[in-house]
Formats: sequence, C-alpha cells, structure tokens
Amino acid sequence: MNIGVILNRVFRTQNNSLFEYISQQQNDIDQCYLIIPQEIFEEEGTEMKHNYYYGVLEKFLKELKKHDIEPFLIEYRELGDFCKEKQIEEVVVAGDIMSYHQESYDIRHLKQAFKKYDISVVTLRANHYFKPSTTMNKQGTPYKVFTSFYKAHRSSLRQHSAYDYKFKDIAKLCVKSQQTLNKDYSNDGLSEEQALNQWHDFLENDIQNYDSNREYLPEVLTSQLSIVLAYGLIDIKQIITELLESYEEDESNIEKFIRELMFREFYYVLMTQYPNTAHEAFNEKYRNIKWSYNKDDFKCWYEGKTGFPIIDAAMAELNKTGYMHNRMRMVVSQFLTKDLFIDWTWGEDYFRKKLIDFDSASNVHGWQWSASTGTDAVPYFRMFSPTRQSERFDKDALYIKKFIPELKDMTAKWLHEPLKHQSQLEKEGLKLGEDYPKPIVDHKSAREYVMSTFKSI
Repeated sequence: MNIGVILNRVFRTQNNSLFEYISQQQNDIDQCYLIIPQEIFEEEGTEMKHNYYYGVLEKFLKELKKHDIEPFLIEYRELGDFCKEKQIEEVVVAGDIMSYHQESYDIRHLKQAFKKYDISVVTLRANHYFKPSTTMNKQGTPYKVFTSFYKAHRSSLRQHSAYDYKFKDIAKLCVKSQQTLNKDYSNDGLSEEQALNQWHDFLENDIQNYDSNREYLPEVLTSQLSIVLAYGLIDIKQIITELLESYEEDESNIEKFIRELMFREFYYVLMTQYPNTAHEAFNEKYRNIKWSYNKDDFKCWYEGKTGFPIIDAAMAELNKTGYMHNRMRMVVSQFLTKDLFIDWTWGEDYFRKKLIDFDSASNVHGWQWSASTGTDAVPYFRMFSPTRQSERFDKDALYIKKFIPELKDMTAKWLHEPLKHQSQLEKEGLKLGEDYPKPIVDHKSAREYVMSTFKSI
C-alpha cells in the first residue's frame, strides 16, 4: 500500500505521532510519501507571518535531511491530484491543528477534498492533549464554562513516555522529493532545538516567577509556548509530562501554567463542536448586535493611532514583532469591541493576519470573550478602562516608551491619560494632535453606550 503522510504544522522530529504511525505500519507500507502542503500568505500585511512560517519549515527540512528524508512540497490545491498520481490509497494527517493561516487548510476541508478522490483519511492527535469526544459533560455536550471543564479533566493529565521510532527504518520507506525551498529563510522562525532549549530554560528558571511575571509588559518573561505549539515544535504531551515531573518543586506556579494550557484545550474542544463561532457570536442572543463598521476608527486602532498610549503601544508591538503580550490582547480587543464598538470579527481577522502564534480556537474565543458574545465571556458591564490598565500594568510607562518612540522622553505618569495632562506634556515638548494623536473616543461615553446597548438586547 502507498500512503501519504501530511506533516504541515507538526514540524518536529521528536514525539511525532505521524512518524510513530509510519513505524507501526511499516510492514504494510510499500511506499510512503511525506507531504508538506505549503501555506500561502497572499493578503497584505502577512509578510512577517509568511517569513516566520517558512523559517520554521526550512529548519525542519534541514533536520529531516540529516535523517535522509526529503518531503514533497506542494500547494494544498494540488494534494488530491498528487495523491492520485502517486497511487496513494491512504492519507495520514494531524486532525487537531487550529493554527493554519487559512481555514480552508483545516481537517474538515481536507477530509472533504480527499473524499472526491476516494482516498481514505486517518487522523491522529498531534497538537492537542484531549480528544474532544472524551471531554463532554453528562448531557453529552461540551462544557461551556472553563472552570467546570478544568475541574472535570484536570485529573486526566498524566505523564507519558516518548514515542519510539527509528528514522533509519522510516527513511527506507519514504520516497525522496529532491525538493528544497527556493529562498533563504535562515534568519526567520524557530527550530525544534531552539524551541526545546527555550522551554527547558523557562521550566528550570522562570516558571517559579510565572504568576508575578506573566503580567509584566516591558519584557517577555513568559514561556512564549504559544509560538512553539502553533508550529508543532514540541508535543503538548511532552510539555504536560515535564510539568508534572517538576510539579513538587513549585506546585502553585506550575498549576497556574497548567491552567493556561487547559484553557487552550477548552477553546479547542469548543471550536471543534461549534465551528460556526469562527464567524458569528457563540451566544445566539448577541448575533444581531448592530456593531459599528467605522473604517477610520478601525484604521486608527490597527495603526496604533488611537491616542491611548497603552493601546497604541500594543498594536505597535504586534505590527513590529508579530506577537503581543496576552494581557494586551485582552485590552486592545476590549478597546476595539467596547470603546469603538466595532465588530469583533474585524479584530479577530487582523490578528489572524499578523500573529505568528495564531491559533484559530484561542483567537476566536479570546475575541468573543472580550466582546462579551462568547462562552464563559466577560460580562458586558465589566469593561476595561485603558487608563486603569495602563496605570496597573505599565506604571512606569516602559512598555509604552519601548514601542512609541515619540513618547520616550515624557514623564511616565502623564502617559496613562495624556489628554488630562495635556499642559504638562506640552511643557515637555509634546503637543497632542500634532506630535501624538488626541484620543479618538471618550471612554466614559463609550461605556454608557455599551451598557445601554447590551441591556436592550
């Protein structure tokens, strides 16, 4: 039998369930075609994400080359014809990835495409811990409140042994493509080795300060594991195993970290059961909200020109680095959906284009949380004040000054609410409306509008 194994977004050589499958089935395989259908980034503003993806891919290909393995690099739209040409009868694919740049690359669409060619599809767990069907409540439906999900399934986390396969056996079965990428991406992306080193460094040194450091904005003191998981550089089972092995060293911080990983699983399960929530409110009650579709306000938001320094700094971080601190993801999404009352799907799509760690389930449900339209969402009457968030999480304005150069010489305490301290800023050489924008919205008025709108529904 000829089989095709799709490796996209499982860019690791260790603990890879796809390689384990080949090893287990090797006696029944005549020829194996390792396939990487390359993602296409055609939209404006996706260049950084494109380079990061191909940087990770390039490093993965080089690692496989050491094992005498050369996958085929094709486009998604060519998959069916390729498999037909190579007389592939079975395709093996990770069925639990939510980080693809385009929705059309996901398992639902792939299954449908291969069905036309009468090719059977085998799906494996590769990027998430839980199989959704095993996580349902007593009524047979998904948990819609995270705390309930966490309490029900925390005890299911356990230590796992590593997969056992030998590349010399796998290489004998794999047809070589003799293909390489046509551009050098060596300065972009992350390798599996780098990802493992970063993770182990965090686990050994920084996790003991996780609870206090995770809200610190000026420096990245978090694990940045979301990037690693988005490209499948480390198996989530390995991460859970190593956390449990270290558990007694610092139960409090490690449990808080495990809780965040469980949030990722919670959103993943919901997305598999309610795929429509990628485009409409989870809570049916809020599907007919009359959002604003003001393009000028939206542009000010994504360009970081709102006149609220903490918001503008976060958007500058995203546009410059392809990443944003998790605290600020909540703050800027609430600002867009509440202060500007713009449809959350606009912001969610902008994050999709920009975030190098984009994960559809986490992104969609994070935005719906902020917009108060999702499951277990923040109540609409709990609305972040940009000023209060700035004072609380960037007291000395170090984050603001890092990403907004025109404010770097200003006194920190004036920068949390510039309009209120306009005269002080002018004395320091900054004129609002010229050197830096005036606020495009009044937070108090916006809050009143949000309250009245949601109450009326």
